[in-house]
Amino acid sequence: MFRLALVVLLLWVTQRLATRAWTGCFLDLVNLAFHEAGHVFLRPFGHTLHVLGGTLFQLFIPCLLVWYFLARRREAFASAVCMWWLGESLINVAVYMADARDLELDLVGGGEHDWNELFFRFNLLDEESVASISSTTHGIGIALMLLGLAWAAVFVLPRVVRTSLVLRLAGVAPRAVCLLDDARRPAPM
Repeated sequence: MFRLALVVLLLWVTQRLATRAWTGCFLDLVNLAFHEAGHVFLRPFGHTLHVLGGTLFQLFIPCLLVWYFLARRREAFASAVCMWWLGESLINVAVYMADARDLELDLVGGGEHDWNELFFRFNLLDEESVASISSTTHGIGIALMLLGLAWAAVFVLPRVVRTSLVLRLAGVAPRAVCLLDDARRPAPM
């Protein structure tokens, strides 16, 4: 029942973010913590990596967790939710990118705007470039959220349906069975 409720919640949040009814969600403060840590950890590697480090870390952590839950814990449902989180994090980055010209977002400590500086540095601060890059990032984020949702939804299907999917997948791509086989928990009834 928990998994079904979580999938429904994530579907609703995805719809709100995809239609741009919302520009952020409850995970943005978590994303912010990893973003700021990225600046700290990548500071020794030069100014460009220091500035880009926030976004890199913000995206790296969900990627790492997708791998961890799938490869180490064999918890495919948790991996699917982290895939959704990666997409949501990209939406957060897209909002930050889109603000590179207007500079209206409240920043932690009132510091530099990472994407204003990066776009300026690489001569991409014109309105068309910012809009194109941020829209593409938003689209990739939505695609990853939908992929994560579809993957997670498999685990709320009745056991007989899920077993049938696993058997079909095993016949076509045996190595991919781990994507639908949540070894840590039995399939929901």
